Amino acid sequence: MRRLVVAVVVALLGAGCLPLLPGLAPVAHRRIVALGHDGRWFTDPGGRVVILRGMNFVEKWAPFTPAADGFDDDDAALLAANGFNTLRLGVPFEFVMPAPGVVDDAYLTSIAETVRILGRHGAYVLLDFHQDGWGPATHGNGMPAWATITDGLPNPPAQFPLYYVQNPALQRAFENFWANRPGPDGVALQTHYASAMRAVAALFARSPNVIGYEAMNEPWPGADWSSCLTGCADLEASRLAPFYARMTAAVRSVDRRHPVLVEPFVLFNFGNADTSLPGPGSPNVLSTHVYALDAKGNASAMDRSVAAAERDRAALLVTEWGAMSDPAALTQTENDFDARLVPWLYWSYNGLVVADSKLPLESPNLNASVLDALARPYPTLVNGTPTRLTFDAATATLDFEFVTRRPDGRRAAQGLQTEVVIPRRRYPAGYTATAVGATITSRRCAPTLTLRSRPGANAVSVRVTPASC
Repeated sequence: MRRLVVAVVVALLGAGCLPLLPGLAPVAHRRIVALGHDGRWFTDPGGRVVILRGMNFVEKWAPFTPAADGFDDDDAALLAANGFNTLRLGVPFEFVMPAPGVVDDAYLTSIAETVRILGRHGAYVLLDFHQDGWGPATHGNGMPAWATITDGLPNPPAQFPLYYVQNPALQRAFENFWANRPGPDGVALQTHYASAMRAVAALFARSPNVIGYEAMNEPWPGADWSSCLTGCADLEASRLAPFYARMTAAVRSVDRRHPVLVEPFVLFNFGNADTSLPGPGSPNVLSTHVYALDAKGNASAMDRSVAAAERDRAALLVTEWGAMSDPAALTQTENDFDARLVPWLYWSYNGLVVADSKLPLESPNLNASVLDALARPYPTLVNGTPTRLTFDAATATLDFEFVTRRPDGRRAAQGLQTEVVIPRRRYPAGYTATAVGATITSRRCAPTLTLRSRPGANAVSVRVTPASC
């Protein structure tokens, strides 16, 4: 019986049939290339638009590293097999520099191994200097105690997210950081922070699958936060802009290729504020989050993000959204992203998709309903400029359209292909695809649908529907 089972499995795999465990099989090879950008779009060296879609994995407390928490090859394989091509990986300042001027090389070595694992599965990595509520000294995480200057203000045990408005010590710690006060060794806090970013950038400057460095997650203005509910360009100009300029200079001193991602103050995320970031002529990528109280607010945050990116001709990536597990709400938000052609990273893989990476990636440790909602087809490489993307979750029907001119206005190269990832979770029996203005070049039911625009075509449309293979 054992020999018979082995023979059947080998025959099925040899015939190119579907894996026995949907969502856990290897996917077609994804070539990692250095990313640039043209306007709001990420691009590859051939000028094709690259659409990033993935998740977050941020260790905020011990055991500090993804590897120590069990994130390994099987996690990267799970992400890749379900169509995700990007992971935002936390590298909090308190772990990179646990003492003034002292970089923890062992910590960064572990992070580097996780980056290599993800690269082997065709995944890009965004390295995120993550904080929430400043740091442990103010009941948050991310910033070390030695960099926490509160001037003795009250430090009540308020928790996320109330500590932002209820904790004077937290507010003063941010204000002293924006003022670039000296730390315990007499060196300015932002000088140490820049040294930490420089150390990370020096280590990953030649990593092909690193897409950049996020300078700070969800910065907080301080005690005078209320104006940021509707937009505080003055505080962005006086506090965030100088900080981001210092961090960008630090990264550029060792890495000329990977961009720095910059975020507005966290209150932008609720959908009622505009941002002046990244600024005209800025080399930075705009990173925003979508965490409004309803779908209308989420859509507003998306629209304001796109408007800011297009205004400054900056690449855009929504680096956080979600923090929930309701499939209907996830689907609604994804539909809104698709309607605006906005790339996104869901919060979060650890905790909401997988409870414990040390355990087998199967139910109940694996939240299949969340993964089912998030895994949907989308174009990863577009030989032109995307114009329309919709996915009907009820019928598993994808409609995608693009024009055959690149974002810079030039005609797209004739020989380059467009690629659409087709997650098996959405099409367990297979799919069929039709295209107008292009020829499909991939084999039937391939995990990545590829097509080549026909000579003279100005626009291409693609439809994918379920079918039996």
